[in-house]
Amino acid sequence: MLLEIIFLGFCHSDLQVWDGQFEAQLQMIPLHEPAGKIFQVGSKANGSWKVGDRVGLLNIKKACGECVGCRQYIRRKGRTDPRFCEKREVAGFKHDSAFAEYVIADPATIVHLPDEIPYEQGAPLMCAGATVWGALQKLKPEVQSGEAVAIVSIGGLGQLGIQFSKAMGFKTIAINNREEGRRLATEVSSNVALDLVIDSSASNASDKLMEFTAGEGLAGVVVCTDSIPANTWSLRQLGNGGVMVPVGLPKKTLALTIRGAYLAGRDQVEEMLKIVTEYNVTSHITTVGFDQIPTLVERYADPSMKWRLVVKIAQ
Repeated sequence: MLLEIIFLGFCHSDLQVWDGQFEAQLQMIPLHEPAGKIFQVGSKANGSWKVGDRVGLLNIKKACGECVGCRQYIRRKGRTDPRFCEKREVAGFKHDSAFAEYVIADPATIVHLPDEIPYEQGAPLMCAGATVWGALQKLKPEVQSGEAVAIVSIGGLGQLGIQFSKAMGFKTIAINNREEGRRLATEVSSNVALDLVIDSSASNASDKLMEFTAGEGLAGVVVCTDSIPANTWSLRQLGNGGVMVPVGLPKKTLALTIRGAYLAGRDQVEEMLKIVTEYNVTSHITTVGFDQIPTLVERYADPSMKWRLVVKIAQ
């Protein structure tokens, strides 16, 4: 299908691509958080898609159906999922993505964007939202509604994470050692307001957590940073049977048994979009005009940047 791109997010990993960390080849089309609408439906497109449908596009695509990862997933789920394919294409990292006015897309990687979600809010959900939503799903089934879950590091991912956590019924704690992150944690809709905000650099941070959980410790924690001290500290806050999901992977290895999360699958993203609609989950975004595109990298690297950058593609 042919999609018209209306808004496009600038992700942290886009900065890593720019810095050469993924060894992307020149002339690759970057950026992988698009939201737009269907411009043309191909003759072989499956599903009930139609021209004008509001959509988002996921960046992992083309499951081969034959590799070990695909065969295992087919046995378990009865279908393929490109996230687990050994030959998958990851748009914006090694393969062309969505930094364009129009993009050809596989229907298997397209999700319907509800009318209640503006395009500029929908764009960051395709990676940032999918990442932290997928991480929270990994807390199940051990962590139950009503139990205490902490989101550590409140930036673009963490700010969405605390809202999703509340929407899932968890008692939610935002943890950050920066005042700006703690302030951001409070700037959410009243129906997803936090239960507690903690400064992890405070000497009594752990005591506050134990008091809040009646001495049990956390049932779950999602760590949205690759900081080794933050991951180590977070692990120590877990109670008996607690689950930790690191989203930012530390550069050095740790001798831990952890459950990793690699984005959310298409079905989970569809569920995420319903939650966004029902609970009015929003990203803090800075909109960049088409004529400001050359400033993207500079803006993202600026310490004062307001979290998620979203480019207005359609004029």
